Amino acid sequence: MKYRIMEQTRPGGLLGQVYREVLIPAFPANELESETGIARTLEAGLGSLLVAVDDAGRPAGAAFGRWSPASQVQMLTYLAVDPATRGHGLGGRLLGDALETWRERYDPCLVVAEIESPDAPAVHEAYGDPRRRLAFYEAAGARVLDLPYFQPGIGGPHLRVMGMLLLVLHADPSFTQNRPDRLAGKALRTFMEEYIESSEGRKPADWDTQALLKAIDQDGGIPMARKDPGR
Repeated sequence: MKYRIMEQTRPGGLLGQVYREVLIPAFPANELESETGIARTLEAGLGSLLVAVDDAGRPAGAAFGRWSPASQVQMLTYLAVDPATRGHGLGGRLLGDALETWRERYDPCLVVAEIESPDAPAVHEAYGDPRRRLAFYEAAGARVLDLPYFQPGIGGPHLRVMGMLLLVLHADPSFTQNRPDRLAGKALRTFMEEYIESSEGRKPADWDTQALLKAIDQDGGIPMARKDPGR
């Protein structure tokens, strides 16, 4: 089976089908924002949806990303493929095309992604093996930031997803020039404050958020490295 990858930057089109057939089966409900929310991001000109379609035009995988002009950070919000296509390189193609598209369009200082940690107390293996997911991203060059990271709650802080990892998929060399194993945190702090407020509806001020921001602001930058999925 051959797949063609196309980009959609406006609502409509394949979004509804992608949401129902690709995203809903791939993510727990508390990690997946509404189709309306994704559509609003596209309508605002801040979203990018890359879709892999088969010969019949059916979506077999998708990558959705959100751009933050204030921080110059791009987030890979969702990447998923139909289970029947796994192991055939489609996820890698989508990730590679997405990164190339976003680097050329935005010249971001950072591209980041959030995934479940294999060490999290509640792992949703029905949605895929978190160890294999981490290994997939690390094979593509991603590095894990040493942060007490959580996914902001979609609809409020009580809906946060704890025990997540934040990955760096791309970093401008100026953000790692002093030490290649550490990331300067200024842009990431701006991004996280914006991300938490937009998801939860208010400025972050609780203990977990303050711990996260303190770790981002640490002297010498944020440690980043590969994480052994078996630990």
